[in-house]
Parts: sequence; structure tokens; C-alpha cells
Amino acid sequence: MKTRTLSYLFFCFVFLNTICVFNINLRAQNAQDSTSIYYKSILEIKDVSLTSKAFEFFNKKTEISLNQKDTINAAYYLELIALGQFKMGFTHDSELTAVKAYALIDNMRNKTETIEPRKRLSNQLGMIYRKISDYDHAIRFYNQALELNDNLTHKVAILNNIANTNADTDDYKKAVEVLLPFYDKALKLENSSIKAIYLDNLGFYQSKIGEKVALKNMELSLKIKMDLEDKVSLFSSYRHLSLFYLEANNKTEAIKYSKKMTELSDQIDSPIFKLEAMELQLKLQDNPDFTSYLKLAKEIERKKQLQENKYAAIKYNYQEKEKEAQKLQLQIKDSQIKAEKEKFNSYLFKSISVFGLLVSVLFYFLIKAKHKKDKLQQVYNTEVRISKKVHDEVANDVYHIMTMLQENNTLKNDILDDLEAVYNKTRDISKENSLINVNNDFENHLKDLLLSYKSEQVNIITKDINKVNWSSLNETKKIALYRVLQELMTNMRKHSQATLVVLTFNQYKQKTSITYKDNGLGCNLTKNNGLTNTENRIESVNGTITFDSQITKGFSVQINV
Repeated sequence: MKTRTLSYLFFCFVFLNTICVFNINLRAQNAQDSTSIYYKSILEIKDVSLTSKAFEFFNKKTEISLNQKDTINAAYYLELIALGQFKMGFTHDSELTAVKAYALIDNMRNKTETIEPRKRLSNQLGMIYRKISDYDHAIRFYNQALELNDNLTHKVAILNNIANTNADTDDYKKAVEVLLPFYDKALKLENSSIKAIYLDNLGFYQSKIGEKVALKNMELSLKIKMDLEDKVSLFSSYRHLSLFYLEANNKTEAIKYSKKMTELSDQIDSPIFKLEAMELQLKLQDNPDFTSYLKLAKEIERKKQLQENKYAAIKYNYQEKEKEAQKLQLQIKDSQIKAEKEKFNSYLFKSISVFGLLVSVLFYFLIKAKHKKDKLQQVYNTEVRISKKVHDEVANDVYHIMTMLQENNTLKNDILDDLEAVYNKTRDISKENSLINVNNDFENHLKDLLLSYKSEQVNIITKDINKVNWSSLNETKKIALYRVLQELMTNMRKHSQATLVVLTFNQYKQKTSITYKDNGLGCNLTKNNGLTNTENRIESVNGTITFDSQITKGFSVQINV
């Protein structure tokens, strides 16, 4: 049989954690001061009419505190009202009030001052969402309160609430597992109310899993509660004992405690309490039709309540403020606007200064970029000039000497071979630094370059080169890529002994990437002149180049421009 207990443990936080807020005021007042009387009428609801007056009293205190910009006290008064509303059974009203208090402390700059209110409000919101069967959010707020607390009394209270939430889902074993480790510590607590609630809940959940010590704990709790004379707390104990005896087939005792529930519900004068007392009385009549009706009615009411409930705390987490919180926020904004007007001239001057600085910086970088481009063009022109000179003068002279030597049979053939090697080197140097056609059909020029290194020993594969929009690259980047790939291919032919080279091209938006991989000998990476030159070329066009190689595992390069 599933049951729900009234989780009103929030008052212990008010009593223990926020009494310091009132100490300054209460010391200067006598024992009969209205603040103290109304304060106690919420902690222990004995006179419902007095508690109702307490709501009005603390509402006025809240307004006064807000007018005086005393946010911490305003939030505290709202906490008291939310506590009283919850204990009276006005769950939705309690939720709205608690969220208003949370909104106030959330806007405070001094976060250290808000720690204690956050502890209490997190626990209060956990109780509210448990009451409306939103168990996930209930556990979330309880855990939030548990993380903020290091006081044993507070931890016991929160763990008690967590156990109650587990019991709501019929997981009584889990509820007992949560509470039982704190049994010895709970018995030594000075706070009698927390101790009584702990024993009452533990005993009732133990009865659900058949533990014999259950009744002893519930009766001990009842004795403590009777001394406290807290009507709401007694109502919970009478309900547990009535249900306990009902399941034990002791109808006489079950009816006795059920009648006590009814008497208390009349004194508390709350529809919620009266309904629970009436439901239990009807349940004692063993009417199966009523049991089915009650179960169905509760399910309909639960769905309706979940649909209609505004979930103010959840909405607040997504920054949808309640009207009063919005009003407070507007007041803060008004004061900010006034301050901003006073500082307008200063901000205007700073803005103009910053704008001037930004323009200067932009102008500087534009000049720097143009200078960099001009410098790269000069380097390229120098390379082309050297290439032409090597070809026109050195290579032609060497070739002429070779021709003369071939006509003179007296010289040895190895001299001819050496001269031919020199000729080939000068030709290669000239080719490596020759003019590059980047305007017309650059893609085919690049293909010709790469495939020129193909031989019977080396296979060259290019992938997706046609997918690159080469026209989107400027001349400087094309030249840099051409030279770097030329350097890599030359390095491969001279040193790698590779039989397969794969070059993969890719373009994403304005970025072009080239991946080079070969199956050559590999190497331990050191920045020799060749690698340094390729790095310098790619960096000169604001690109990146990454090398990766190991002995016997080939050589790979990733280029991004």
C-alpha cells in the first residue's frame, strides 16, 4: 500500500540557520513582541487564525524591507511565508513564494551572504516538488541542499526528505538504507522535532519491509511529538500508526488513530489534511470500489496538478522571472540607467579613443600585409631570375664543354659523366626556381609537376585535386603550395626510396588542405634546410604544415592554407 507523508522539515533550517538574521531585532524586543509571536506561529501551527495573520504580517515586513533595500531580510520573510503555506497544505502558493525569495537572493552581489538562504530554499523546493509527485526535480533540489550543508542536524533532515521521496515510489528498502546509517547520531540530536520526524519515518518504512523494531521507533517518535504539541507533526504520526495497524489487521487500533487524525484536521482547518483523514476513514471500511475510485481520482488529480502547475522554480532556472522579481529587476535597471547617464560622456570619449586605436591597428596590419606580399613577390622574382641565369649561362656553358669533350676521345668517360651530372643539377635548379604559370589552368600545371616525378620505381597518385577551387586562391598561395609540393617530391626522389606516393586534396569553405604520404624509409624528424624552407613558405601565407615520420614507416605531411 502506497502512502505519502507530510515532509515539513524545512522549519528546522529556519530555526537553526536563520535565527541569526533575527537576533539583532529580537534582542531589542520583549518576549511578547509580535514578530516573535508570528514567527513561532509558523514554526508550530497550533492556532490557524494566528498563522494566517502571520502571513499578512510578514508580507508587510517584506514590502518594508524591499523599500529599505534590505534584500536579505525581505527574502527571509518570504521564506517564513512559504514554510507556513506548505505546512498548511497550500503547495502551489508555497512554490511561488519560495521562488520569489530565491529570485531576491539570486540578485544579491554578496554571494557569501546567500549561502544559508540557498540551503533552506533548495530543501523547501525539494519538498514542494515531491508533494506534486515531480520526484526527479525533488531529488535534484534535495541534493543541492545536501551539498551546501555540513551540519549534522541539517543533513539528517535532508536525508529524511530524500528517504520520503524514495518511499513515494514504493522503494521502502532504499528509504531505510538512506536513514538507518544515521540512527545513533539522530538519537543524540538536540533538535527534538528532527529526531521525532526521523524516528517516525524510519519506523514506518521499516514496517513496510517487515522489520520488528518498526513500532518501537514510531511510538518513541509519537511521545516526542506529543511533548512538542505540533499539530501537523502529530497528524503525520497518527496517520502512520493507523496505516501500520491496518496492515497488521488490528482494525481497532487503526480506527483509534484515524479518529485522532480527523480531530487534528478539524483543528488545523486545512482541506488537504481533512481530505487525507477522510480518505483513511473510508479505506478502513474495506470497500474495494472506493479503493479503486480513490486510486483513479488521485491519478486524475495528479495529472491535472502537473498540467496546471506553473513550475515557477524550473522556469526561473531558465530566467523567466515572476512579476515581483521582474519589478525588482526593473528597479535595479532604472538605477543602472541613471548611473550610465552620468558616465555617458566618459564612455563616449573612451569609445572614440578605442575606435581611433582600432583604425590605427587595422591600418598598420594592412600596410604590414602589403609589405609582406611585396616581399614574397620579390623573393619569387629573385628565384625566377636566378633560375634563368643558371639556365642561360651555367648550364649552357657546361653543355658546350661536354660537346667539346665528346669530340676529344683522349679524355676519359668518367669526366664526361661528372660533367653530365653537373649539367643535370643545374637544369634541376633552374626548373625548381623557374617561372610558375598561376593564372591559366593552375590545376593542370600542378598535376604535371607531381606526375613528372612518376617513374618505373615510383607510382604517384593524386586524389580529389579537381575538387579544389583553385581560382579562390591568390597568386601568392598558389606559388607557395607549388614550391612546397615541389620540395617534398624532390626530397622523396632523393632520399626516401619510396615506391608509392599519395597526395589527397580537400577544400572546406575557404580552407584548402593537402595530405602527402609515402611508403619510403622514413626518418627521425629534424628541421633540415628543406623542411625549414617549406615551413617558411607556408607560414608566409598564414598556413600550417605538419610533418610526421618514423624510421621504416614512411613520411607524411599535412598542409593547410
